[in-house]
Amino acid sequence: MVKSTVKLPTNALLEALNLRPKHVFVSGASRGIGEATARLLGDKNFNLTLASRSYNRLLGVAMDIGTQKAHAVTMDLADENSIDAAVAAAESRFGPIDIMICNAAVHAETPLDDVSVEARQTFRRVIDVNLVGTFFLAQLATQHMPSHGRVLFIGSTLGRFGAPRTHAYSASKHALLGLARGMAHELSRRNIRVNVVNPGWVDTRMARDALQSMAQAAGETLQQVTAQQIGQQPVRRMIKPIEVAAYLEFLIGPGGDAITGQGIDISGGAVMV
Repeated sequence: MVKSTVKLPTNALLEALNLRPKHVFVSGASRGIGEATARLLGDKNFNLTLASRSYNRLLGVAMDIGTQKAHAVTMDLADENSIDAAVAAAESRFGPIDIMICNAAVHAETPLDDVSVEARQTFRRVIDVNLVGTFFLAQLATQHMPSHGRVLFIGSTLGRFGAPRTHAYSASKHALLGLARGMAHELSRRNIRVNVVNPGWVDTRMARDALQSMAQAAGETLQQVTAQQIGQQPVRRMIKPIEVAAYLEFLIGPGGDAITGQGIDISGGAVMV
């Protein structure tokens, strides 16, 4: 495990920590919700560590924001050493992480009628990335996180209900809420808030790939399946990545200080609780 060079802040450093730009770590920042969040926060007074497996695309995002305030690191949530190295590099560049946005995830179908070796490997990989690796990332980030920090997990409305052929993905997103609630209790004494944001159908490559798989399984067109899914929502359109990013911005600001241990749905009304 790579050791960070950053020490826990002493009282003498607290004022300096409060004056510096907040350090935001965004996983899965090369596209979709992660990219939209990085670009939104890049226009504000934040230093950003952007992590992804897709380094070339990620570097392009960081360069658009400006490399003085955006740092690109390669990270694979299936590889513990990669997680350790990414957090160590982030803290060495911008100091302790104030806000951890755990956005990276993988989606793959895991149908009940497939009991092959490959299917079992797929199930384990989805859980390893979406839950195990995500926990290790958040856990490391909180070791040096200052008071008033934030941990935000990007879940899914599939963490609210199940769906055919998505058992590993749905289970991993259900588990994030339990993880967040336990962490919210444990970190409350340090004034760190922990929440899960559950998007519905967001206009991203992952969502489009999932809809395409559903269409193939049903013997229907992509347009038919998309219309069926969106038609179940009061807001009958795909959610924009920037709409999720804007809510994340709210949660990391003063308005989010009284919110912790929650699962917050951005679903066009698909989930109402």
